[in-house]
Amino acid sequence: MASKSQPDKRQNRKRILFSFNVDLESALGVVFQYLMHNPKMPSQMGKQKGVEAIAAFWRPFAFQMQGQVNDDELKVLARESLMTLQRQMELIAETFEVELPQSEAVTPELEVALERTVERTVERVLQRYVGAGALSRPATPTLPTAEGVTSTDPMLVLPGEEGVGFEMDMFQEFKSVSSKDLMS
Repeated sequence: MASKSQPDKRQNRKRILFSFNVDLESALGVVFQYLMHNPKMPSQMGKQKGVEAIAAFWRPFAFQMQGQVNDDELKVLARESLMTLQRQMELIAETFEVELPQSEAVTPELEVALERTVERTVERVLQRYVGAGALSRPATPTLPTAEGVTSTDPMLVLPGEEGVGFEMDMFQEFKSVSSKDLMS
């Protein structure tokens, strides 16, 4: 409450009236009825949830158009919106026992390629440590070679990996490592 010496700033604020009339029998009318007449929450809370949903969708765009917020602040607003929308998506998925939609950014092909890249990177790092003597490679039983096994499917060959002989034992130079060396 404002003191007598200071005027109430809320009285001097500019306001906007947002009013919306919708047919009760329409899909949007059903949503509004749920928000305003839900026995599990007061009408004011339902209205607030509706406003929060609108804000989550449009807040970063609105502040961008206003032009008084810098890029870092816009990114914070965008992340907040995404987190709000993600929580709602998770609630819907859990309540109705459906899976969240998969992001198109990570396709199954990309996931396989990323997995192969990680495997190759780990293998190279291990080779460097073994080559430098920091790690010893345990003696492994020799497996039958897969001579003549090749793939003509371009999806199975990563860019830059064409022509690599996978039947070759990449650790051949380390076969002389004894089990005593492993214990040291």
